[in-house]
Amino acid sequence: YYFEKTKEKKGFVKFPWDMGTTVEQMEVYYDNMEFADWTHAVSKTPMLKAQHPGYETWQLGVHGKNNVSCTDC
Repeated sequence: YYFEKTKEKKGFVKFPWDMGTTVEQMEVYYDNMEFADWTHAVSKTPMLKAQHPGYETWQLGVHGKNNVSCTDC
């Protein structure tokens, strides 16, 4: 996630799920906005840092597929 930087939404949390929740869909999201967390020193390639993948792990796992979470137990 990231924080919005536009004046009207500054400080709001922004999740990269506008185009879907798979790794491939999130990559398209970031490619479209030309965002990078850092640039590789040798190749000069813009890179992303995977942050808090817990939601994606839950969603694609057995618990997400059954629509349950920790509180359901």
